[in-house]
Amino acid sequence: MTINQNKQTRDKRFLFSKTDIAYQGSKTETIEHIPESELKTQFPDILLGKPFMDHAMEQLTDSSMFGALAIHIDGIGSETKIPISSNHHVRMNLANSIHRICENENGIWGFVDPDIFGCFFPDKNGSDSQTLALEIKQSFSAGGDGDTVTIGIAFFPTLHFDKKKIMDNARKSLYHAEFFGHDSMVEFDAVSLNISGDKLYDTGNIDEAVKEFQSALLVDPSNVNVHNSLGVCYGIQENYDKALEEFQKAIELDSNETMALYNAGFVKTLTGRPDEALNYFLKAEDKNENIFEVAFQTGRLYMEINKAEKGLEYLNNAARLKPDSALIFASLGGCYSALDNTEEAVSAYKTAIKLNPNDAASLSALGLLYNQRGENLEIATIFCRQSVDLAPENSLFRFHLGSLYFKENRLKKALTQFEKATALGYDCEKEIHQIQNNLNS
Repeated sequence: MTINQNKQTRDKRFLFSKTDIAYQGSKTETIEHIPESELKTQFPDILLGKPFMDHAMEQLTDSSMFGALAIHIDGIGSETKIPISSNHHVRMNLANSIHRICENENGIWGFVDPDIFGCFFPDKNGSDSQTLALEIKQSFSAGGDGDTVTIGIAFFPTLHFDKKKIMDNARKSLYHAEFFGHDSMVEFDAVSLNISGDKLYDTGNIDEAVKEFQSALLVDPSNVNVHNSLGVCYGIQENYDKALEEFQKAIELDSNETMALYNAGFVKTLTGRPDEALNYFLKAEDKNENIFEVAFQTGRLYMEINKAEKGLEYLNNAARLKPDSALIFASLGGCYSALDNTEEAVSAYKTAIKLNPNDAASLSALGLLYNQRGENLEIATIFCRQSVDLAPENSLFRFHLGSLYFKENRLKKALTQFEKATALGYDCEKEIHQIQNNLNS
């Protein structure tokens, strides 16, 4: 993971390792009542959402330590499994189990969300909270129906988190627990925050993702993946110094961390240091030869420093790794052109256009190659005209089209394109002057 198109393309070239997790709980519903009349009848004072949290915080005002549990019945509330409304008896069974233990331990319980039970236990530390979570699991499972729960655990005090945030932490550890499947239990840690940061990154909320990854590093400063993820977020924000700092920390912690090596190299390319970038890319390739982005960016960098033959080796490897990428074949076209291999260049650009018919740069380049080979000037002009239609603000594409019109002796059309190209920043004064002289003669 909102931003302009060029920046969006660039951001996608960072390597970001997301935790492979698919939380199956339901999404938060905007209701403030308990849906089952049976539950409400047996527990008339039960609360859901904000009223529950407000009540709990009031009860915990003087508590210097407490545990919090977020509890989800496995399979209930999922979009693909069993709806909440079909499981009154299962929820009642869990409510009874929680209520009994809370009565014995001076606990406070209610609903965080319609399908997530929440519990607070005053004066309990992390170990105590784990013991109570296990008791709830065992009591619920003793019902004999084969149902299970997954539980996230957090406690206060933890780092800089105030009391109101502890249940949020418990929910994050619940999502973390889902990674391990049903009947799991996880205590809040850096991975819980990493997973939360991943979710924010996926939705484009980079500023909040940064905060989650920063918090994760307070919990575990040696987490390589979090350093890399935070670096990617800084890179997206174009804070390249901080991005590079995080990637280098990841590399210091694990010299075999290919993603961080690549990302550090990519920051170097963005900040105009190609020699340093190439050094990072080659180190990344030495660790793993089968990463598309590493091969692709290394090949492009060799082209930029006028080593097209070396670049071709890496670009061909990138094409092998990702044969459906229009971008790689467009780059191959440019590389073959730099090596004066027109036939292979034409073939590469044709493949790029086949994979992406809206690739304006490849259309323009292909039109020029057709012209250079003296083949079907009309088709060459069509390709260049399509590129201008797709990218009318690109001055170079207009210059190419103007050049073909000029060659066809379509002087007025050529003049129009040269004038527009000049207005967009491409110097065509020489061509404009020549056409004006021809038109006036």
